[in-house]
Amino acid sequence: MSESERILVLKLRASRSKAREVAVAEVVAMLRGLGARAASGGPMSEVPAVAWVAIPDANLESAIGRLRGIGYTESIDLVTPLEDLNPRDRPQLTRWKGRGVALLRLYEESDESIRANAPDRRTFLLECGDGIARAIEGYRGGSGILEHRALPVADARLLVNLVTSHRGARLLDPFAGAGGVILEANSKGFTSVSMDRDPAVRFGLAQISSRHLVGNASALPFETASFDAVATEPPYHPSALDSIVASVAEVARVIRDGGRIAYLVASQQTNAVRAAGDRAGLTLELAAPIDRKGLQVTCLCWSR
Repeated sequence: MSESERILVLKLRASRSKAREVAVAEVVAMLRGLGARAASGGPMSEVPAVAWVAIPDANLESAIGRLRGIGYTESIDLVTPLEDLNPRDRPQLTRWKGRGVALLRLYEESDESIRANAPDRRTFLLECGDGIARAIEGYRGGSGILEHRALPVADARLLVNLVTSHRGARLLDPFAGAGGVILEANSKGFTSVSMDRDPAVRFGLAQISSRHLVGNASALPFETASFDAVATEPPYHPSALDSIVASVAEVARVIRDGGRIAYLVASQQTNAVRAAGDRAGLTLELAAPIDRKGLQVTCLCWSR
């Protein structure tokens, strides 16, 4: 760390406590353009589920303004010399590099707080077996092999934050399911477009998207370079792999130069999907495994 940098201490959510690389990547992405980077160490290293981000001191105030709606991090503290404390501050005191330092809380959001938008706490307009669309409370997806489609809030936030862009930017979720990514994209000011091959979810997705289409992600009905960002969680079942791989080339076609793409895939899908990104000429920025309460997944993020 240089004298002109400040250290942010990230405390990960208990449900994502092993995903340090991804948690750091998420915060760095949210601070894109401000010189943020992963830091190799910091105070509280003896505490589980802690990671660090360095930010130029000159950009600190701008960075603080962006710290909201984080998926994998529960709280962020600023490492502050004791002599810089304000009498009104109520910091946590610790030691780092042989001297006392203070940790000033910049951001905090409990697990319970983010559950307000969890799938089991909201309603979703679903076409039922009798052809009638009904508002289903706690819809988490069907029992079919390709129908688990209710993404946890932390993961939906992660995907959106990794591709964060200017307010009003167009974001596409080509495997939209129950719309978790779309809800988080809306909260960040994106113009969100959803697509899913299952017509049963079209009413629910149309309610929350700027535009919804029923279609196959391997043949996107959009013009070339028409989106600023893509964020999605495709189905995990092996039978979906060919469609997912084909979707990467299509997503690469519709993303604008400078845009970003984030996929959350099953661990066994990782190599094939990553190779598809290489063939499509995308630049891989992140390929990190995540233990999601025993479910092994991988977060892949590319830039165009």
